[in-house]
Amino acid sequence: MNKMNKKKRAIPLLLLLIILLIPFGFSYASFQSKQTANQGADEFVSRLQAVMKGSAAFKLSELTPVDWDHAYIFHPYTTKSEMERIVGTSWTTSSSFIGYLLDRTFLGAYPLDDDSLNKLVFTKNGKVVLDVTLNRSIADFTTLKEIRRDKELLLGTGTEGANVVGSKP
Repeated sequence: MNKMNKKKRAIPLLLLLIILLIPFGFSYASFQSKQTANQGADEFVSRLQAVMKGSAAFKLSELTPVDWDHAYIFHPYTTKSEMERIVGTSWTTSSSFIGYLLDRTFLGAYPLDDDSLNKLVFTKNGKVVLDVTLNRSIADFTTLKEIRRDKELLLGTGTEGANVVGSKP
């Protein structure tokens, strides 16, 4: 009779465990589908820093090590949910599931929570291929419209060595 009671108690516990694990399973699947490798982000920043030291105009497409068809520029204080609405998809650059879960909370809701930050997001066929958060001291894209979808956007440095990026005619 003791064995029978243990089995009767084990079944509800097993069902409870399964019920609790199902949301984590769906969440992990969501993480896998939204994960962006973000390969080339460091290379892009290095190329951008190098070109910002000069005064010649440059095309944004010349700096990116990945193929893309749309670029989005986000100004300081843009929320993650607003970025996802504008881009039309959700994504994460987090390399871990725990990091992804934290990003989905209030901790990740404001990735541009400072005046000194702007973000470039590049997509290919509706999927994010590169997400770069830049300090405005490297390149300040706030003089441009918040959203650009021009692969051949011609840019240049500001006057007197300032790291201001603006359209060149």
